[in-house]
Amino acid sequence: MSWPIEYFHYTPAPSSMIEMMPGALKAMTQCAAVKPGENVVIACDTNKLRLAEALAAAAYAVGGKPTIVMFPPTGAHGAQVPKPVVAACARSDVFFLPTSWSMTHTDARVEAIRNGARGSTMCEVTEDCLCTGGIQADYEENDRIARKLGAILARTRTMRIVSPAGTDISGNVAGRPIQYETGLFRERGQFAALPNSELNVSPREGSTEGIIVGDVRLMGYGVLRDDPVTVTVSEGTVVDVAGGKPAEYLRQTLASFKDSSAYNLAEFAVGLNPFSRAYATNLEDLGKLGFAHHGIGSNYAIGGTVLAPCHIDIIYKDATVMLDGEIVLDKAEVLV
Repeated sequence: MSWPIEYFHYTPAPSSMIEMMPGALKAMTQCAAVKPGENVVIACDTNKLRLAEALAAAAYAVGGKPTIVMFPPTGAHGAQVPKPVVAACARSDVFFLPTSWSMTHTDARVEAIRNGARGSTMCEVTEDCLCTGGIQADYEENDRIARKLGAILARTRTMRIVSPAGTDISGNVAGRPIQYETGLFRERGQFAALPNSELNVSPREGSTEGIIVGDVRLMGYGVLRDDPVTVTVSEGTVVDVAGGKPAEYLRQTLASFKDSSAYNLAEFAVGLNPFSRAYATNLEDLGKLGFAHHGIGSNYAIGGTVLAPCHIDIIYKDATVMLDGEIVLDKAEVLV
């Protein structure tokens, strides 16, 4: 008999509450600046209850009023969650979303931000993410770097990213809002994805051209270190996926939605966090300084117009980022 609830993130043994508390407290203090009396909603799936409990304990320790809302895993990144979860997030002051599948591109996150809440998704998060690695970052320093890059990006028309493995992709980002998912969310409407720290933007629909060679991680599948995936994009749409087993996974996953919007090239993003561990967890790979990634599917939650049934990130290393031809990031070196 197979167990119907998948836990696809193996850790050798459960992290203890004591080990998780420093990271959980950092999330409540440096990152969220939770104030006494604030309603802190922690929406988790059934795989992540221990993480939710650690976050709730930390919220209570700093004077917040924590509420945990739990639901079954959704089975897809960007899939919508039950309406009561949306309602709970929308009525929060601060929200945390430790889940197996990403809630970034869902109504729960969008409605919460729209109502003035602030918070963080934590997709594919593992218990050790609150103990070591990316959570040890100085998120204020990450935010400082992001603001310098964002000031240039705000006046950029063409964003291009290349990598030694073969990535070479460009898109029109003129006039698109910039997402500062740096790890700080102290003000109304701010958003993060702990322990990730990244800067991202949604290119204009139909504008992206080029090739992505994912050699770090494919969301929902796992590490690509020994089995890269090559994604070809034309007129803003994924038109070909080549490679071994992970490529077959991506092809089958996109086809399973039976929706052309699932193939939309949704996002350009760069990591900012030098403390993130490579190949350890999804969020650390997304946010590692020197890494870049692209989302496929929904972009409505980050300034675009496409509401798709998924949002799947593909990550690669040693990225060189050019804004209107100017190199601003070269692998892990910030040049502005």
